[in-house]
Amino acid sequence: MVVQTLSQKPTATLATVRDYVVKRLQAENDLVGSDERLIRQYREETEKTRAQCEELRTSAKIFQVSKCMLCRNPLDLPAVHFLCSHSFHQSCLEGMMDTDSECPQCQEKNRQVLDMVRAQEQNKELHEHFHNQLERAADGFTVVAEYFGRGVFNSKLPVVADPSGE
Repeated sequence: MVVQTLSQKPTATLATVRDYVVKRLQAENDLVGSDERLIRQYREETEKTRAQCEELRTSAKIFQVSKCMLCRNPLDLPAVHFLCSHSFHQSCLEGMMDTDSECPQCQEKNRQVLDMVRAQEQNKELHEHFHNQLERAADGFTVVAEYFGRGVFNSKLPVVADPSGE
């Protein structure tokens, strides 16, 4: 809001808000560094998962779990085994599963991963849109001020769509 207001003043210069912009850009830079570390971590996890998938494709999976993950009682038949190595009594699972193919122990983590993927896709599009506007603009400061004003650089504020549709 500060930058947007200053961008509408013909006498305002970058020097007026330099410290503010530098702090915000440093915070964004720190966030990028954190995201890069997460990307490396996710790539490693993805590679491990791919190796596990290949192992499941080429060899038999032996289930040696002795207790139900829900009630903690010894497993007896009928039992349900998931490839994530969680096992349950069939009676413990009845009525609690959203889908027949997803482990209830892993379900929340799987949803979080899917939500992160969706958020990353949305952020990627926003990032590309910002850079395209910045490259085409005669006054880059106005573009940056607009984005600051809409809260794009502040993850706590909602992102307001560009009313011009560009």
